[in-house]
Amino acid sequence: MTYLNASQSQSRDDEIQRTGREPALNDFLFQGKLLEQVLLPQNLHRAWKRVRSNKGAPGIDGMTIEQFPDFIKEYWQDIILPSLRDGRYQPTAVRRAIIRKPDGGERLLGIPIILDRWIMQSIAQVLSPMYEPDFSEFSYGFRPERSQHMAIEQVRKSISEGRKIAVDVDLSKFFDRVDHDYLMSKLGLKIKDKALMQLLGKYLRAGIMDSDGQYFESRIGVPQGSPLSPLLSNIVLDELDKELERRGHRFARYADDFIILVRSQRAGERVLNSVTNYVQKQLKLQVNEQKSQVVPIKESKFLGFSFKGKWLVWHPKALNQFQWNVRRLTKRTKGISMETRIKELNQYLTGWIHYFA
Repeated sequence: MTYLNASQSQSRDDEIQRTGREPALNDFLFQGKLLEQVLLPQNLHRAWKRVRSNKGAPGIDGMTIEQFPDFIKEYWQDIILPSLRDGRYQPTAVRRAIIRKPDGGERLLGIPIILDRWIMQSIAQVLSPMYEPDFSEFSYGFRPERSQHMAIEQVRKSISEGRKIAVDVDLSKFFDRVDHDYLMSKLGLKIKDKALMQLLGKYLRAGIMDSDGQYFESRIGVPQGSPLSPLLSNIVLDELDKELERRGHRFARYADDFIILVRSQRAGERVLNSVTNYVQKQLKLQVNEQKSQVVPIKESKFLGFSFKGKWLVWHPKALNQFQWNVRRLTKRTKGISMETRIKELNQYLTGWIHYFA
């Protein structure tokens, strides 16, 4: 997308004239001009490469990844870019997608249009380096050079130190219940660019459209499927991480899935009660008390695994989900060719083996 080099901001032109060079990504950081940093051509180009590689389904406008370059060539320079700079840009509602779970439950996804996906990815690339250095060492989700396997190893390390009781705290529909006022107040502590704050607020309130074309306001929540949701979820839950560290707990968190390791059942019950109160009062989130529990580590589940002595094993629910997905992918009434069915099955099996092996 070399056409992005044509988008020149006045502040960027001033910087080139003053220094005789192209501004680096961090040049605007200490000037409070974060939106200009988001709109730098090299940042936008990097974001497009990420969005294109992730592929993904169209949003409510039906535009595909393949169609997007022609669209943006025509409308970016004279229409979209000026509207972003002067605050007129209005994000489009996300498309609601429902993923069925093996247990009969549902996981709700929000699929933005590709244009918004691209802009949000550009924002995330600028904000992540601002927040990343301050995140907890016990947080492993959606962070550079960190993984689910590293979170698992952190749990195993805590077990080896004699912590054999697990406090499983289940955050009920976390992504759907993030409080916007709380999140914006957290963002405002570090982001001093009013234009970018305004744009972030618009993305949070963009709304949702279901398969019947019915529009719903989004007064709470951060849609899963947005390039911003991983970073925003870490910003919200970082305060929980810091509180658990302050209390001296050993834990591991991956997105909204976290486990605390303690030495006794009594300590575990006390920790569960206090953490539940903290999450609900301070973070304005809900804890699912039916699914939260204090159990011996061998009865716990974290990121699809169970811990039995020195051994790491698949949790029965993970195996059930695997079998359910295989049946879904090989269903004869799915209406796809055998070649496509085999390709999808191979992709799933490869990913599953790579993770659990």
